[in-house]
Amino acid sequence: MIGSVATVSTSCKSFKPPGEEVTGPFDGRKYQSNNRYFRATGQAISQDANTSKTRSMTNAKARLAGTVSSTMRTVADEYTQEKGIANAGEFMERYEVLSREVVNQTIADIRTIGERTFRLENGRFQTYTALEIRKRHMYRHMRRLAEARRDWNDDDRKAFYDLLDYLESEAE
Repeated sequence: MIGSVATVSTSCKSFKPPGEEVTGPFDGRKYQSNNRYFRATGQAISQDANTSKTRSMTNAKARLAGTVSSTMRTVADEYTQEKGIANAGEFMERYEVLSREVVNQTIADIRTIGERTFRLENGRFQTYTALEIRKRHMYRHMRRLAEARRDWNDDDRKAFYDLLDYLESEAE
């Protein structure tokens, strides 16, 4: 037992980082998703400053959409299992379609919480972008879209509203 402790402490002391640790300007908790916001960052390098900014924004939006989609899918899946919703597969399929529609529409409602552009030594530009979407806003938008769906029956709509109530309560 004592020999294994000595081995562990020796191996910890001998760790050498593979290179210089690098962080961007939007690292840390302030730029991570939490119970109120979905957040994401992006970065890009280009010869042109505007192209660098556009690519960075596109990367951040793609990451934000991916975060929203995977989070919503996980929560909805857990919810359907917990509530024992009949035809859970059909419910999840409808939910995913609506979620994609909302993400595509609300991505325009995102807020830029940070953008920094640097001129590199080689003359190229590197841009970092940080974005956020308020969860409550997204869930309300989903509710409005669900109300407008004519292809859903009352049971599907009620289950979906219950899920949105649950999500909204978690986003407070």
